[in-house]
Amino acid sequence: MQLHRIIILIIACGLAPSECFSFRRAIGPLFSLAERPAQSLFKKIATQPAPPPQEEGPQKMVAPAKFERDFTKPMAIPEEGIQAAVEVMREGRLFRYCATSAETSQVANAEKEFAEMVDQKYAVGVNSCSSAILLGMMTVGVKAGDKVITNGFTFTALPSTIMRLNAEPVLVETKPDWTMDLDDLEEKAATSGAKVLVLSHMRGKVCDMERVVEICEKHGIRLVEDCAHGCGVKYDGRQLGYHGEVAAYSTQSDKVINSGEGGFVTTNSDEIAAKLIYLSGAYEKRYNKHLVQPPKELCEKALSEMPNLSMRMNEVTAAMMRPLIKNLPERIGDYNRRYKMVVDVLEAEAGDVIVVPQQGPRVGAVGDHLNFYLDGVTDEQNALFKETMHGLGVPASPFMSPINARWHVNWRKFGAPEFDLPKTDAVLRFAYDLKMPPYFDDEDFPAFAECIAYAANVAVGRAEAIQWE
Repeated sequence: MQLHRIIILIIACGLAPSECFSFRRAIGPLFSLAERPAQSLFKKIATQPAPPPQEEGPQKMVAPAKFERDFTKPMAIPEEGIQAAVEVMREGRLFRYCATSAETSQVANAEKEFAEMVDQKYAVGVNSCSSAILLGMMTVGVKAGDKVITNGFTFTALPSTIMRLNAEPVLVETKPDWTMDLDDLEEKAATSGAKVLVLSHMRGKVCDMERVVEICEKHGIRLVEDCAHGCGVKYDGRQLGYHGEVAAYSTQSDKVINSGEGGFVTTNSDEIAAKLIYLSGAYEKRYNKHLVQPPKELCEKALSEMPNLSMRMNEVTAAMMRPLIKNLPERIGDYNRRYKMVVDVLEAEAGDVIVVPQQGPRVGAVGDHLNFYLDGVTDEQNALFKETMHGLGVPASPFMSPINARWHVNWRKFGAPEFDLPKTDAVLRFAYDLKMPPYFDDEDFPAFAECIAYAANVAVGRAEAIQWE
């Protein structure tokens, strides 16, 4: 109220001058208010506590853009490998034993370089990892009718290769970290009558190797390691594959060394190495075309006693892969850095639904594949997850499907023995597998991880389902 309005009010009331004092006392606060500078009023109003903000509802999740890059494309061959392969083709010396010497053979050099990389005395190049496993089993004495223990969760080539020798696979259960269940191994080692274990480090997941060796020694079992996914993986700081008498590695296109098809079988045994050279396809005195040779007397003995299975690696294969053997250590850092990008997004945005199996501290992993499973979902929710994820451009494959070559139930279709593996089936029920293509750019990895996380949130009702056209 302004002062002139108060004076008008006094006059209107007809008050005498003597009465004005009493009226002034009665309305004194109004006079004081009127006489106060205007800015003090604004200050008083400004210092009043603000009303509490109104609570907002949950933030609506926005669907990420569809991921458009191709997950099926493998790594490219380095230019050095391309030029070396072209030179081999110009020369025409594609057969490894056509080389003028061991020193000029691409395969012999690749064998030496691979053996050094995996810290083994010998490596023999072959045409596939399945061939490497087959030769490894033969050198430790697997024969027709034998039982061979192996993983219930691995690639179909492993039980198939056991059956190629007319031997019988004995399948072992799987733990939630996707490694072999060693309690089940202990039981089957004691009761199956098997004398060989082919241990698959599936997707580079490694179990307690000391206990594996202990079980094998206790039951008189010889150990062959399937390291198809193990190039670059370390156990206690050393390249995986040194616990068994023989180890097999893959250089197929989905692996960290790409030669299309190919593999190596490695050993520290002079006797086994001589057998491997001749089983793989050497003949006469062709052991002289190997840079790292077992003692001559062992090679001469193998020459006359071993069948020739013609599983040799050719010179073009070796030529294009050699640069990838050389630069693998530096590439592992990129694999693992990008793998962490993906896992960080999944854990931050859907960590209560998506579980990524963790390796123990003794394992130095290589993040070339993403494996995960959904926790606490129904079959219907899993189906919605898969539909959403695939619709967003991420083709992760469910392990438990009628066509997946890694589910033991599908092996029965070609005659593999049936085993009841409830633990394995529980692990694989909502489990997925995804390649991590090295040609992707850094920003692609969190981008497709966002798609996977969003699909998980759709599955459990935290995000809106996408209406596909």
